Amino acid sequence: MSSKTKISPVSSYLTEKRIVFYPAGPSKRQVLGNLIGTLDLADPSAAIRAILVREEKGSTIIAPGLALPHARLDGLSKIEAAIGICPTGVTDPHDGGTPIRVYVLFLGPADDMKEHLSFLSSASALFQQKGFLDKLTKLASPQGVLHAIRQAEKGK
Repeated sequence: MSSKTKISPVSSYLTEKRIVFYPAGPSKRQVLGNLIGTLDLADPSAAIRAILVREEKGSTIIAPGLALPHARLDGLSKIEAAIGICPTGVTDPHDGGTPIRVYVLFLGPADDMKEHLSFLSSASALFQQKGFLDKLTKLASPQGVLHAIRQAEKGK
């Protein structure tokens, strides 16, 4: 991809407050709503609607145990991202019953498809590294997860 746009690492969009752990039992909708709540958004309800509309068009599961729910929103100037980790997995019958252990939720500016696709590509490659999901689900703190992501990004 020849582009003059410098792609920022996924970790540059995250903070410790945007990394959430879930005990067994949350629903997919609870996870999505909670992750959206960690973001700095003017209208969180518009964000959840956009994510759910996107999810209805097709699953955002990109690997066993990994989903990247995403949407583009008016009013955003940059990518907003959060991570949800549920070691036991969240099962949603609409997703074919595949338990999702890591959600990488992100919202991009409605008018910047390139940045949106760049983040999707970077996050997909990062989180599909062999053994990475297992490593993340064994961690117990947002600090640990952020450190593991930064280490994985350096190792590319």
